[in-house]
Amino acid sequence: MPKEPKPPKLRCFIGIQFTLQDEIRSLLEDLSQIDDEAARIRIVPAKNLHITLKFLGSVLESQLDEIETRLKQLASRHEPLALHCEGIGFFKNSLWLGISPNDRLCTLAAHLNQAFSSQAVGSNGQVANKKPYVPHVTLARFSREAKPRLLLVKKKFEDTHWGDFQAKQFHLYRSQTLEDGARYSIIDSYGLVDPV
Repeated sequence: MPKEPKPPKLRCFIGIQFTLQDEIRSLLEDLSQIDDEAARIRIVPAKNLHITLKFLGSVLESQLDEIETRLKQLASRHEPLALHCEGIGFFKNSLWLGISPNDRLCTLAAHLNQAFSSQAVGSNGQVANKKPYVPHVTLARFSREAKPRLLLVKKKFEDTHWGDFQAKQFHLYRSQTLEDGARYSIIDSYGLVDPV
């Protein structure tokens, strides 16, 4: 007896689009000048730059309507965000730009975390993230060999104020892993509501 095909799934996350590409050009130029094959520095394309609010993981296409309904409800309860970007830092093998935490951003992330942890959203059965929310923009990924070279870049830019931007909406993204790298595409957008 033939197996039934698995229902289609999408790898998804919720995020805010990053818009200070011109302001970080000098940093990107310094990164692109590290011409070292062993370092394997992979700069994230400008169109992929974002602040993650909540990672959903693998979700069924049939769950998208429910997810979008929750996101519309949440967006209607939150105001636009004034975000400030400064400094750079490292996780294990990624370089990030810092986003100064503010109460509204952290509250939005917490509400999204709660909204998508009460029941399994995808095959991963996501549960509430217990770690403190650290807003950031992943700018590049690298191998261990790159760390000494990147420390020089970090020292140069770690106190840099990149600028401010307004986030008037957040997005539901689809993440695809392709041969030439990750591709993020916006499934839908949700406007944050100005106070009356």
